[in-house]
Amino acid sequence: MKASVFSSVLCVGSLAIIVTGSAQATNGMALPGYGATADGLGGASQAYDSGNYGAINNVATLALMPEGGRLDVGAALMHISAETWTNGVSRVESDADWFLMPNMSYMIKRDRFSYGVGVFSQGGMGADYGKTSFLSVDPNSGMLTGLRDESQVMIGRLILPLAFQATDQLSIGASVDLVYGRMTMQQAMPRQALMDMMTPGQQTLGTAQADPNTAIGLGGANYAHFDFTNLDNWGFGAQVGMTFKATDALTLGASYQFETYMGDLEGDGSIQAGVGNVYQTMNGKAKIVDFQWPATFKLGLAFQANEALLLVADVKHYDWSSVMDALEIRFKSDAGGYVNVEMYQEWDDQLVLSVGAEYRLNPAVKLRAGFNYAADPVPEQYLQHLGEAITETHLSLGLGYSIDERSQVDVAYVHAFENSETNSNELVGLSSSLAQDSFSVSYNYRF
Repeated sequence: MKASVFSSVLCVGSLAIIVTGSAQATNGMALPGYGATADGLGGASQAYDSGNYGAINNVATLALMPEGGRLDVGAALMHISAETWTNGVSRVESDADWFLMPNMSYMIKRDRFSYGVGVFSQGGMGADYGKTSFLSVDPNSGMLTGLRDESQVMIGRLILPLAFQATDQLSIGASVDLVYGRMTMQQAMPRQALMDMMTPGQQTLGTAQADPNTAIGLGGANYAHFDFTNLDNWGFGAQVGMTFKATDALTLGASYQFETYMGDLEGDGSIQAGVGNVYQTMNGKAKIVDFQWPATFKLGLAFQANEALLLVADVKHYDWSSVMDALEIRFKSDAGGYVNVEMYQEWDDQLVLSVGAEYRLNPAVKLRAGFNYAADPVPEQYLQHLGEAITETHLSLGLGYSIDERSQVDVAYVHAFENSETNSNELVGLSSSLAQDSFSVSYNYRF
């Protein structure tokens, strides 16, 4: 897949340990916002101090923080409502519906330099439809296979940022990121779909190749069920950013997050091929080729309309087309055979609009509201019911409360309105819908 959460303590080991469940993201595979402050403002974050989350939002905004140290501990709790159905069959709802995404960071500002370390949830997608729905039925025999239909995709980052206040108006910043990716894929492919992928001149879903012995075995089965759990690997990423105070009231910001450079996701896997609940299992090694997070360009502004009112807006561009063209699977059987599959994705690039307003009710309380919109990037002919990254419209509310001069709590609620889509390929014919609610909280203490 030239493509596509979590933190606890600030070390590389913790990043692997805390990636225990997938994040359900809502701008493609990305979260609409990072941190409770940005969440409350529709995800806008490029031109003001969004806390330590500036390390993943716009690294240059860390130069806007107060002098001293700042510890931030936060988490988002997300609830999803994912469903899929086909003509004449009742809807089935994903069993995976709650996801916890913790984050932790520590930043320091000394004179004109700001630096530190943070572990952040980047994003992901997935669903779990269990072993007993129509998705686990052999379509050719009508028998239940008892095999699970599930997927998880997740990305986490350990970020080392450095920001510099070059002038009273200009700040610049850069970061080096250690990136962790993980994927689980448990999904059956009917014989008709496999034949489509193996037959030149058809191949509307993708392409597939196998060694002669394996191809004969798959050709005699009603389905092939891929069972790849926790394929993972590490890699690197980077970001650059800037802010510019154009006037006393207006600040502009921009950042660029480079496409990641991660190794192929690898691990043990198996393929079950058979009829109904009678199947043979091929054990081996599985690989997802070229799994990456896309390059992202962000541009924003913050306008201090008066002492109480702050208005913010961002535009983000996700280069999904460069990384989500196909899901490339490589499987090598312990017995010596192989299966290579390329499932077409062909995602569109995505332009995300975020706007928000913050009103200082009194010296201790800030009220926030925001809006976030991005057109669904998934083409209908390649919609995957296990990767239904199709929500478009979000509304958010937030609150900031200063406990004392050193500590503050921020909370936010984001609702992603339900959106549905139908795969137009007659070999698939599935429809999916997705809606989400997330609750985020962060506590920061200044030293």
